[in-house]
Amino acid sequence: MSDRFHVTYLLTLAPGEDAEERIRALQLEQSAELPDPVVHSLGMQYVTGSVTELNVMGEPESAGDPNTSRYAGTSGKQGSSHLSEAAASGASAGPGVWPRQLRVTIAWPKNNHGNEITQLLNVLFGNISMKRGIAITDIRWEDVAGDETAGGGRNAGGERDLVAAGRNRLLAGPAFGIQQIRKKWNIHGRALACTALKPMGYSSRKLADLAFRFALGGVDIIKDDHGLADQPTAPFTERVEMCVEAVDRAAQKTGCRSRYFPNITTDPHRVTERFEQAAELGADGVLLCPMLVGPALMHHLARLNTGLPIMAHPAFSGSYVAQAGTPSTHTAPHGFEPGLFYGGLMRALGADFTIYPNTGGRFSFTSEVCDAINSHARNSGMPFAPCFPAPGGGMQRDRMAFWLKNYGADTTFLMGGSLFEDPAGIEAASRAFMETLGA
Repeated sequence: MSDRFHVTYLLTLAPGEDAEERIRALQLEQSAELPDPVVHSLGMQYVTGSVTELNVMGEPESAGDPNTSRYAGTSGKQGSSHLSEAAASGASAGPGVWPRQLRVTIAWPKNNHGNEITQLLNVLFGNISMKRGIAITDIRWEDVAGDETAGGGRNAGGERDLVAAGRNRLLAGPAFGIQQIRKKWNIHGRALACTALKPMGYSSRKLADLAFRFALGGVDIIKDDHGLADQPTAPFTERVEMCVEAVDRAAQKTGCRSRYFPNITTDPHRVTERFEQAAELGADGVLLCPMLVGPALMHHLARLNTGLPIMAHPAFSGSYVAQAGTPSTHTAPHGFEPGLFYGGLMRALGADFTIYPNTGGRFSFTSEVCDAINSHARNSGMPFAPCFPAPGGGMQRDRMAFWLKNYGADTTFLMGGSLFEDPAGIEAASRAFMETLGA
């Protein structure tokens, strides 16, 4: 097993900026954080990592340019990043394109992260998050997953115990994932439906009544909106008790039980307590905003034996995610590539479902970005169980057949406002939603 973990960055250079100096500055900033001569004098060069792959993109330099000759014959894999594709398309666009972009893979020593998720994230995007023009486009997940079977064994059903195995890994992914959730809930061969209880300010009784009507309509997952916390209008314990009871009552009428996911996002020192409380009160899973409570905390929860899947909500994540910047607005891609962040990183950190803003809704993601998120969440090349991508953010029921065809059955479709505003009412709208998914 390698003693390095590999991370790929897309660097946008300013006109005349030295490529080698830009790369070296990144290596120093994310490791020793000392001037290069000092690092050499201390014999600590190894902590700064090594460049293993390099691609230069953008306007061609003159043949005699020293920056170009340094990298003569150097190449690397382009990968599938939409940011890299944007850079490549801009390279031949004529005046006004980026001066130059570099795709560089750095192999960092594993000792740098100390087997702690917080330090891993710090090495990935710590101080450089405060700079500009640095996008993270790929992480070699097998380098940070470790031995998938370490500390594992089999559970009572004879299956590999993913929770036990994950305790000895830096990143272990979801406790359940798509296949285990399908088996747990006996839902096979179709996409899942999800909706949200809202608005903030409603009483627990009114929210429970909504849950009852959604459940009568057969919606698979009824989650709290991420704005529902422990407000006086709907205190956490009271709300969970009432919503669980409402879902149970609806199941007695329909013979099919919906699943209720309360929002457990709170101050970090109380999250684990609230997670366990949700299980005790009969919830079927939980909603969590990992960027509010800390990404490593979600991974910790996924390793506990509560039996509750985790749905990750993207609140507070926007500034971490790179958009394909444009030369005309003098903005460069900076942050995590969205597919890597919402699909790959959330999955690695333990999300069984990862919510993201679908294209055409209230947010600005493109269809290419959404496809990348779905791919990262579900692809078999990662050493973690696949998780359900959950597009939302303004989805309309009359477009559901289109999204189902494009995204496929291993998707959880999150729809809220469209069901609330349907003149036929929530129960009828929910039933129609489920029929579209083949339920």
